[in-house]
Amino acid sequence: MAEREKTDAEPGRTISATAESNISPIRLNILIVGLWLCLFISAMDTTIITTALLKISSDFNALSQSGWLVVTYLLTYNSCLMITAKLSDLLGAKTVLLACNIIFLVFSMACGAAQTMNQLIVFRAFQGIGGSGLYSLVFVVIMKLISKEKIGFYSGVVSSVFAIANLLGPILGGIISDNTTWRWIFFLNGPIVGSAFIILALAMPGIAEPSKERFQNFDILGGILSVGWPVPLLFALQEGGVQYAWNSSPIIGTLTGGLVGMVVFGLYETWVTYKTKNEPIFPIKFLKDPVMFLLLMYMFLMGFSFYSCIIELPQRFQSANGTSAARAGILLLALTLITPVGALLSGLMMGRYIAAEYIMIIANIITLIGIVLLSTLPTGRAIPHAEFAYEVIMGAGLGLASPPSFLILKTSVADKDIASATGALNAFRTLGGCIGVAICSAQLHSTLHASLP
Repeated sequence: MAEREKTDAEPGRTISATAESNISPIRLNILIVGLWLCLFISAMDTTIITTALLKISSDFNALSQSGWLVVTYLLTYNSCLMITAKLSDLLGAKTVLLACNIIFLVFSMACGAAQTMNQLIVFRAFQGIGGSGLYSLVFVVIMKLISKEKIGFYSGVVSSVFAIANLLGPILGGIISDNTTWRWIFFLNGPIVGSAFIILALAMPGIAEPSKERFQNFDILGGILSVGWPVPLLFALQEGGVQYAWNSSPIIGTLTGGLVGMVVFGLYETWVTYKTKNEPIFPIKFLKDPVMFLLLMYMFLMGFSFYSCIIELPQRFQSANGTSAARAGILLLALTLITPVGALLSGLMMGRYIAAEYIMIIANIITLIGIVLLSTLPTGRAIPHAEFAYEVIMGAGLGLASPPSFLILKTSVADKDIASATGALNAFRTLGGCIGVAICSAQLHSTLHASLP
């Protein structure tokens, strides 16, 4: 153990790829619980607010802004995934993960105390910064800590935790907002985040010392650009057809600005990669690697599908079908209950019975079938029984989808690129979710406004 902790203390180093054999089983299991809590609370805060959006927007008389409570969280959450992953290489995963716990806790309390919708949106943005580290670094630690022989099982366990959080989130959000104030949605984060902090502080291997040389090579401008370019794009997708016409100057201008910003970010990261000694936030070589490129596109599309369903279905149940917030969460159970089952099955089957690539193909086909079936639902107030069958199909596909990607990543990139590659994979997943939620929220609000007398 002493040798292990000495290794962790070397400049710029985090947990090594062989750390599993140097950590006692008890300590490893305790650490997994701490990581479980981090991922659980980070994921749940994405969905727990979905069934409370109407209550929150009603309190602040700001229905048209409700989508921003999700989009701003996902925006900073997504933008900082690669940054926190890269920082873990500089400071060590433990340092960054504990710092993200503190950020998440502070701004959770601030969200609960917000007095205006604008305040809440801003606090949600900062909460997303902390949440990005809680999410991304769990996968970084797992990828570096667990051998590739066991990565399938642990990826399934971690993915099922993510799914369980998404299962409980809408239900808890509905129950809390129906029976007390929505502010408790944020205040309840305190005990969970506090417990995770204590476990990680005690069980996680030592903190790496900062490396002055690697800090000097840190891609600061790339980090700023990665946060900035999606903002105008998401504004256009969120507000187009709702606050502004699609052909209006604000929408055309922000849409153009977002696309130009994306190109500038790509060109800058290319320059950093090939013309400087700096370590890029997003290594362009990932796009040149066929396996990594397909993984990134795969995660983008899965994120688009997942977040669109998990965020928009509860709003549809409440606004179009007239259900309570709690019942909206319960009606989503058909999707959220089956998702963790699919994730566990995927993790257990990989490598033993079915190759990871085939599981990904099967997951995509099942998810596509679920999406097509959900799109055929009638627009009346009655909820057809077939909807629950469609949710089950969708949930099965989404559950099977995630674990194979991390096994393929583990076997496809060099150890030194694990943190960056994991951050990129998670970032593309969440970026897909940001764009999906923005588009679907705009469509839902536009349809609701058109149906009002």
